[in-house]
Amino acid sequence: MNDTKTEQSLNGVTIMDNKKVYRKIMDNCSQYLVKPNGNKAWLFENWVLIEWNFCSHTNPFESWKFPTEGQALDHFLEIQNNNEDY
Repeated sequence: MNDTKTEQSLNGVTIMDNKKVYRKIMDNCSQYLVKPNGNKAWLFENWVLIEWNFCSHTNPFESWKFPTEGQALDHFLEIQNNNEDY
């Protein structure tokens, strides 16, 4: 289950295909993290999804689909360990 802010952000996504993909990633993720700055990230198979805590755009999500699950895991771990950009 996602928190209220994430649910509100997800409801604000206007492209239905994106909304469905984001929901699938969130509901089926193998790893999830919340950074001290409030950014959230999910890992699902070869997908990484991030929700930016401070974003002026109506869609605060950014996703990456990698060729392999290993590459997605590497990127997720980079997000986890990097406090400067994420």
